[in-house]
Amino acid sequence: MDDKTRSIKNKTLRYLGIALIVIGIVIIVYPFYTNFVMKRREADVMNSWENQISFDTTMQATTQATTTDTLTGNDTQVTDQSGNTSQSQTTQSGDQSQSSETTLGGQTAQSQQVIPGATFKITIPKINSSWVGYEGTNIPSLKRGPGHYIGTPKPGELGTCVIAGHRTTYGAPFNRVDQLVNGDQIIIETPDGKQFIYLVTGEMEVLPKDLSALKQTEYASLILTTCTPKYYATRRLLVFAKLAE
Repeated sequence: MDDKTRSIKNKTLRYLGIALIVIGIVIIVYPFYTNFVMKRREADVMNSWENQISFDTTMQATTQATTTDTLTGNDTQVTDQSGNTSQSQTTQSGDQSQSSETTLGGQTAQSQQVIPGATFKITIPKINSSWVGYEGTNIPSLKRGPGHYIGTPKPGELGTCVIAGHRTTYGAPFNRVDQLVNGDQIIIETPDGKQFIYLVTGEMEVLPKDLSALKQTEYASLILTTCTPKYYATRRLLVFAKLAE
């Protein structure tokens, strides 16, 4: 082998080694990068969720107050910017005020749906995890947060509600669910403000295609499912919980 051939071979091996090092670094950094991005995004989404719940609660209170005034025929005083006061009487056949349909900024209730697709909020106090969840467990859904298995009961309903979530990437919402023990709380809140508290009853590991543990119950129950062990995903970790009475 002449010197020129040897030099080309050495350069090829050197570049190949550099490429493998770069690929390795990318593989190691990628989960940390996605977690960083998702946690920053989730903070904004969580604020939007809380604002939406607060808005809906205010809207319900306003609607109830308007309905009460309509039924009782109460007079309402209105003061304009010049200080003049006028009275308007709400009759049973009168139109309701638009304040029950708009915000202070003039946006309609429909425009306040700031989290399209969000169907629940899940909080696990033991591991300090709180995420907004979505319907479906396909790749796009789970990239945004925990996903509810379509076809299983909704939170609070009779039967087994199943929710999946990533453990090491995309914010890793279920990163530490293996630390849960019997009696730990899993709190699920729905967009209408209802809250359901589940208590952990156990856990188990299964193969990815083993669905035998996802049985429906005659009572309201919950299963959280995620990959295990971390960074390998050769099995599935299931955490079982039952709705607190």
